[in-house]
Amino acid sequence: MTDSTAGPRALATLTDIRVFDYLCAAPATRTQISADLGISKPTASQAISRLQENGLAIAIDRPVETKRGRTPERYALRSEFGHLLALCLQAESLQVRATDLSGAIVVDRLYPLTPQSSAAEVEKMAATEIARVRKQLGSPLLAAAVSQAAPVLREDAERVVPTVIFPASGANLAGLFAADIPVVLDNDVNWMAVAEAGDTDGSLMMLYIGAGLGAGLVIDGKLHRGRHGTAGELETQLLGDQNLRDVLGEVGMFQTRILWERLADQRTWPVFLKPLSQVLANLVGFVDPQQLVVTGPAVTAQLCEALADEVNERLLVPVTVRPSTLGVQSAAHGAIAGAREVALFNLWENYRER
Repeated sequence: MTDSTAGPRALATLTDIRVFDYLCAAPATRTQISADLGISKPTASQAISRLQENGLAIAIDRPVETKRGRTPERYALRSEFGHLLALCLQAESLQVRATDLSGAIVVDRLYPLTPQSSAAEVEKMAATEIARVRKQLGSPLLAAAVSQAAPVLREDAERVVPTVIFPASGANLAGLFAADIPVVLDNDVNWMAVAEAGDTDGSLMMLYIGAGLGAGLVIDGKLHRGRHGTAGELETQLLGDQNLRDVLGEVGMFQTRILWERLADQRTWPVFLKPLSQVLANLVGFVDPQQLVVTGPAVTAQLCEALADEVNERLLVPVTVRPSTLGVQSAAHGAIAGAREVALFNLWENYRER
């Protein structure tokens, strides 16, 4: 929908968006759409017709004659309209997820990486997958998102800063897409925060404990990246004259990466959680989120409880600390949500101008 759109046309497009959102959940008849959205049957019929004209909806059940009369026609979103793609790079794996425009997952593959996997190898693997997904689905790519376990700087242009944690961290995955494909790039913990926040307008802090430590901030429903995209970088936060990474190194919990495997032994928790909670308490006390959500391969409910005790004893007002409900899938959920937001914005900006 463009700025020049006004009056009845704008209202019609808003109705089409409501019907589109409704069909994202499940196929429906015009009568169901009319009743559940509180619009007239003619208005529902007109919206369906416009969605069909734009290639977004399709009739899936043709009416047939029965003893009780004609069965109603049902409509669904047309999956061939296009797909969304997320590439999620972690130290341990490359995940490739594709969905249709409704958000339904149609491809989800995970490729293990080794500590020796190079950026060039990962780029080749990802490029192959982009082409493979398009051939498999037979639909155009509407938008893509890239999630990388590395800092993403936002200056004149977005760029990934490689880390020492794994050689492939600096892979240029966003650069693999054709120039006409919208691509959104961010670090993995920011995408995790987006996924956990969902459609709420509250505030939360996302904490990742794995090969690296990172945080994502959602403030009043909006992801906060900071001027340069470095908001949430925990390892360089100072504790006296040392940063968190150096302090953890002195107690045997960091050697080019966080040795999260040692957290399986609860005897390591005090030396790990004390410095981490000091940094977190400063950030939580300043931002005042409603909750601190924790995820990563080392995270358990018991670890969250221990972290909550350490953090809250340093706060004026305690914060709720809980494990992620999405777990290891949170980055992929958030990245797909980011790609879908871009695709839908472009769709409705150009709607009925096809």
